[in-house]
Amino acid sequence: PNMELETWSEDWGLPSVEPECLKALAYAKFCGAPITQKQTDNPFWSSSGNLPVFSHASSTTNTKLTDFSAIVKHLAICNYSTDHNLTAKQRAETDAFINLIKEKLSPALQYVFWIDTKNHIEFSRQWYCKHLPFPMGYYYPGRYHQQAVRLIESLYSQYTEFGEIGNDTIVETSVYKSAQECLTLLDNRLGDSPYMFGRSPGRLDAVMYGYLAPLLKAPLPNNALQNYLKGCSNLVRFVVKVSQNYFPQTVKAWDDKNNMEEEKRQKKNNESKKKKEKQPDSEEDLTWPNETRNKVIAGAVASTAMLGYAYHSGLYDIVRNIEIRIVGDDEDEDYVDDDIED
Repeated sequence: PNMELETWSEDWGLPSVEPECLKALAYAKFCGAPITQKQTDNPFWSSSGNLPVFSHASSTTNTKLTDFSAIVKHLAICNYSTDHNLTAKQRAETDAFINLIKEKLSPALQYVFWIDTKNHIEFSRQWYCKHLPFPMGYYYPGRYHQQAVRLIESLYSQYTEFGEIGNDTIVETSVYKSAQECLTLLDNRLGDSPYMFGRSPGRLDAVMYGYLAPLLKAPLPNNALQNYLKGCSNLVRFVVKVSQNYFPQTVKAWDDKNNMEEEKRQKKNNESKKKKEKQPDSEEDLTWPNETRNKVIAGAVASTAMLGYAYHSGLYDIVRNIEIRIVGDDEDEDYVDDDIED
C-alpha cells in the first residue's frame, strides 16, 4: 500500500518535533505499517491547518487523514494494529490514560511552547519561521500562538477574568500543577516495565512518546516543566528506549552532529589556548632588546640632564674657576722655585 505521512522536520534526535506527528510515526513503527515519512514543513494543504497529513492511495480511494484516532482506525482496517492482544480492562485503561494526557499534559505543552513568553519568542516562533516556506513563516506561528491562548483560556476560564495567562500567573501555576500530576501518574504506572502493557508497545505508548519526547528533548530557554520530567526516571528511560529502538538512524544522525560540533569547539579552544601560550614568549623576546635600549637611552638622558643642570646652576663655572686657580698656583710655585735656583 502507498502510505505517506507528511510531518514537521526532525530535530533534537527526534523524527519530528510536533506531538501529533510523533504519535502517528511511533504508532506506525509499533504496528509495522509501511508508511513513508515526508518532512514537508508545509501545513497549507492540511484541512486542520497543521501536520501530520496521512495519505493512503489505493486503486479505488485516496484517503487523507489528520487526526490520530482516525489514522489508528484506518490502519486497523488495513490489518495494522497494536492493541489486538489487549484485554478489555487494558483497553479501558488505555483510553483512560489517553484522556488524562489530553486533558492535563497536552495543554501544558501548548502553554510551554506557545504561551510562555521566553519559549515562544526565543525558541518556538524562531524554529517554525526557519522551517516554514516563505511567506508562511509570517502567518502560522502567530496562528498557533492564538490557538494555544484560546485553549488555555477555555480550560482555565475561572482564572482568566483579568486577561492574564502568561508567566507568573495563577494560570501558569495551575497548568504546571496538572501536568506534573499527570507525569507522576504515568511514571508510577510505567514503573520498571519497558512499556505500559508488558514488552510490546501499544497505542498508549505512542501517545506518551508523542508528548514526552519533545518536552524532554527540546532546548527550551524556560525549562521548569522539562526539569520536572527529567526527574521522572522511568519516563526518561521510556523515551530514550523508544527513540533508540524505533528511530535509530535519527538518533545516530543527531549524535554525530553533536559530536562534530563538540570536536569543532574543542579544536577552537585548543587553538586559542596555543595562541595565548605563544603570546607571552613573543612579548618576552621583544622585551629583551627593548629593555637594553631603554636603559641606554635613560642613562644618556640622565647624564644630559645632570650636565644641563650643572651648567645652568653655575656649578660648571665654579669647578672651572677652581681648576684655573689650582693651575695658577702651580705656575706661581714653579716661578718662585726658578728664582731661588738663580
